[in-house]
Amino acid sequence: MNSNESILWDNFRNGEADALLTIYELLYPDLLKNGLSIVADEHQVKDTINQFFLYLWDNREHLNPPQHLKAYIIVSFRRKLIYDVKQHRKMSLLTIDENWAEQSQEDNIIADQTYLELQLRVRKAIEKLPRRHRELIMLKYYEGLSYEEIAERTSLSMRTIYNKLHEAIKLLKGEVFWLILLYINR
Repeated sequence: MNSNESILWDNFRNGEADALLTIYELLYPDLLKNGLSIVADEHQVKDTINQFFLYLWDNREHLNPPQHLKAYIIVSFRRKLIYDVKQHRKMSLLTIDENWAEQSQEDNIIADQTYLELQLRVRKAIEKLPRRHRELIMLKYYEGLSYEEIAERTSLSMRTIYNKLHEAIKLLKGEVFWLILLYINR
């Protein structure tokens, strides 16, 4: 840290609000730019910047002098922003789970039956495929094998596997696509 930054940091740690304001004004554009590279929500980024500086102020006495002030502030802010984004996602998932739990037992039974019906129809569509197409679909999507593993198991070339899977998916799209749309729109 150069001597000006060192004095600024010491003043900040000693409780001078002007030092905090100077650091804030000096680094705000960089923090905003960095934050927007992580999160597209400008309001959330600005809010996190303000929360971050409040945190710095509240904990100033316990902070060690950084070697590079700008790098320290930016890296610390990025960590806080990423943490906040993860917390926000967890809260969103909890809300979704709570809404799901509020559905009636009847809604859950209907959804399960609809899903089972869709699975059955997809299996029937797969059974209509030519034998080789069906075999490749099962290996790739039901057993989760890679293209290389499928090639080893079937003695087919990679190009043949790609082509046959593409044909199979194309055939399935025509057979199953409207069923999936029906399921989603229920």
